[in-house]
Amino acid sequence: MTEEKLDFPRRLLVWGNLGLLAWVFLAFFSVLFYNFFYAWLYIVLLAFMVYAVLRRLGCSSCYKCKACTSGFGRLAGAFFGKGYVKKESVGNRIGLVALVYFLLLPPPAVLLSISLLSSFSYVKVLVLACLLAVAAYSLTTWFNSSKATSKS
Repeated sequence: MTEEKLDFPRRLLVWGNLGLLAWVFLAFFSVLFYNFFYAWLYIVLLAFMVYAVLRRLGCSSCYKCKACTSGFGRLAGAFFGKGYVKKESVGNRIGLVALVYFLLLPPPAVLLSISLLSSFSYVKVLVLACLLAVAAYSLTTWFNSSKATSKS
């Protein structure tokens, strides 16, 4: 039985990982506007969850991919691709991706909104708008890919 190997286009690999890195930094800046100390704890937690735990779970071995991406292909695919994490995935991977989605959007958005209520700033509004735009784009890639795979 031959399995179809995962192929991560270079464009997805580069832009997906840059988008994820930007999303992590947007979440960091959102919390930074609320509290400096919490922001540094938050970025350490996010960096560990995304780049240590999720990347390692996404890459158990190279035999599933055409070219070794050290887990970065699955990271990009999970957040901005065709949902590569769904394929051959166990519940803990999907659960961890959902946890990271939760860590990247609601807490920073809520804390930034609280900060906006205390003192208005156009920079805060811009960071909030960018945070919501990146999250919306990421979520639409999941829904678009599930519709495309259900049609074929």
